Amino acid sequence: MDKEEFKTLIKDIDVFDKEKMDCIVQRLKHNICQNLRIARKLSNINPEKASQLLGLEPQSLRRIEAVNDRDEFSSRVLILAIMYYHVDEDFYFKDWKENEKLLHRK
Repeated sequence: MDKEEFKTLIKDIDVFDKEKMDCIVQRLKHNICQNLRIARKLSNINPEKASQLLGLEPQSLRRIEAVNDRDEFSSRVLILAIMYYHVDEDFYFKDWKENEKLLHRK
């Protein structure tokens, strides 16, 4: 989900439609979680070191980064990742499938 798609979703949101709201939030969280994984890899930081930097248990980091697990993270984790991974904050809101292509260029 890129910024424009996100803007469109937010503009069209009906806050009284809980199902639609939950779907948008879930898509956004999933996108950010996958971008957290990609940013870590682009920064050449291994999962053990990333867990320490982000103040997470290794299992928690694995769950955040997993494609098919719960997409849960705190704003603190996102802010620390932006600081430690040295990736522009806009990166986390770009389509993760497009960002993943960067891993194959290395």
